[in-house]
Amino acid sequence: MHYSREIPREGWADYLALLSSLSRARRVRIDAGSAEFDEQPLSQSLPLVDIGFAEEDSAEGFIHVTVGRPGEEITHRILNPACIRADENESGDLECLAFQDAEQTRTLLFFEPSEVFLECVSSPADSL
Repeated sequence: MHYSREIPREGWADYLALLSSLSRARRVRIDAGSAEFDEQPLSQSLPLVDIGFAEEDSAEGFIHVTVGRPGEEITHRILNPACIRADENESGDLECLAFQDAEQTRTLLFFEPSEVFLECVSSPADSL
């Protein structure tokens, strides 16, 4: 069973800052789509570097998602974000963040399962 919840706008900055610190280096994939076109991959599965919300003076602000390895980082920006939804599995693990902007474009940030992440970061000595 999956659970989906909307993150209140006033909590975006804190939620994304906490997520960024807790999920740094966890592998994610970014897809984007809209009513006019299906979701298309924007990045392959890469380590999360940073995610956050920045409010501009006169605009609705933007969300930035940076993925990659040192020196090979990619940053995707969601301009004028309108909604953030978090999809979690029955264990409470985050599986996907869905962002929607004012033009109804969706950006999906898929998180690889924790077990896969732990296998990737554990050292060979840990498996002996």
